[in-house]
Amino acid sequence: MHKFAVVQILRSFSKQEMKEFDKVVCSPFFGGSAYIYKFWRELKKYYPEFKEEKIERKKLFAALYPTKKYDDAVIRKIASLLHNMAERYIGIKRANSENAWFIELFAAISLRERRLNRLFEHKAAALEKRFDKISIYDFQRLFERHLLQIQWMNYATDNNNSHKNFEYRMKYYQYGIVYFLSILMQETARTWVEKNIYNNSAKFNIAEEMLNHIDLNSFAQVIGKQNYSYMPTFEVNRLMMNMYRAETGHEHFFNYRDFLFSNGAEMPKRVCYFFFIFLINYCLKHNHSTDPDFDVELSRVIDKADEFGIIVDPQLKIIIPANFLVAMDAHIDANEIEKAEKFYQKYSGELNGEFVEDTLNYTQANLQLAKGNYIQALEYINRHDPFLVYNKVNFRILKLLALYELNRWEEFGLLVDSTRQFVRSTELISDVFRQRTINFLNSVNRLFEAREKDSQNVDDIYSTIVADENLIQRSWLLRKCLDLSEK
Repeated sequence: MHKFAVVQILRSFSKQEMKEFDKVVCSPFFGGSAYIYKFWRELKKYYPEFKEEKIERKKLFAALYPTKKYDDAVIRKIASLLHNMAERYIGIKRANSENAWFIELFAAISLRERRLNRLFEHKAAALEKRFDKISIYDFQRLFERHLLQIQWMNYATDNNNSHKNFEYRMKYYQYGIVYFLSILMQETARTWVEKNIYNNSAKFNIAEEMLNHIDLNSFAQVIGKQNYSYMPTFEVNRLMMNMYRAETGHEHFFNYRDFLFSNGAEMPKRVCYFFFIFLINYCLKHNHSTDPDFDVELSRVIDKADEFGIIVDPQLKIIIPANFLVAMDAHIDANEIEKAEKFYQKYSGELNGEFVEDTLNYTQANLQLAKGNYIQALEYINRHDPFLVYNKVNFRILKLLALYELNRWEEFGLLVDSTRQFVRSTELISDVFRQRTINFLNSVNRLFEAREKDSQNVDDIYSTIVADENLIQRSWLLRKCLDLSEK
């Protein structure tokens, strides 16, 4: 049976939204009618679950047409009309929210088209003042200001004022060009994340190709002399671009980090959160480097994010499990166990979405390993559902560490082999992570063999680990090498 698409929207409604939507359905302005309202009056009885299997369609039909034979096509048609009204309602509700401005822009356009010039000037000027109060780091507002300048340009053309048209066009270019350049520069970071984390890449990335042909660092020197009000927006994106495009060294990381640390408090939280995510991803890219120590750097970044109040996603109002794992791992890898435990107590209750239980088990296992409580760590690790692919490899890596520490060699050897087979065959992890995992398995297996053979020479293993800055659990592997050397 054809499902009602509208119930997916209705399930998301709060009690207040249900009351508001009731008024929408009654209104002819929104396409409401008596028979649609009767349908809605019956359908809303299934709130809040709106379970499809419990919705009695024949009862809904009878409420509309008590003397007619049931016709599923008629019910689907009415449900479709209600769905359109629900979409219009949530669209208007979003447009009326505090940060949306499209209704006011459309009002300005209508005033101009009706030749109500003074009212248009007042409305457009009010929009300009509203934008002036918004943080200069909110780069999305550049595009909105760009669109507003089109209306000023059209207004000047309507009134045959070429001087004003030119003035507005210059602003139109300023806002639009810096916005689109910012998007291009952000693509450098996005491209790395997509490739290294999600295993996504394009044969031709137009943004990357364009950046290869534009000298934005020279351009920054030029506009930096113009006292351009949105220069900080351009600058933060340029620093992020340089950080990800640099082939050697970490100078650009420190430039970007210092800029965010100095200016993050002035940014809207959702913007600050956005820029910090890319700073964190860079630290993760190099988190096994010892010069500088990116375990410590990442911990500092997490501390600053906490200070700025952006650990919780400002828009979703939750902590995404992956971000929680990153923050916990950062403190643990930096050997800041007490700080990790405080972070866990403060934010574990804010987790939402899929894999929450798995996330908590993983972080507790990691904490217990860091404390040397290997049996307790295994207890948390064994709670992981083996059929759940999310975080499967990371759980296996933690289990290998625990088994190694507990000298449970038979289990250890079997797990190395099965994990190697899994990472080679699955398509659900990135090629970069796949290779990093294989390199870890090779290194930990060599340590196991050296320990079993009571080898006195582990220099070669140590050198291999030192040479690979991206090796998973690099610090732990180096410690185990030193332990073997001392024996």
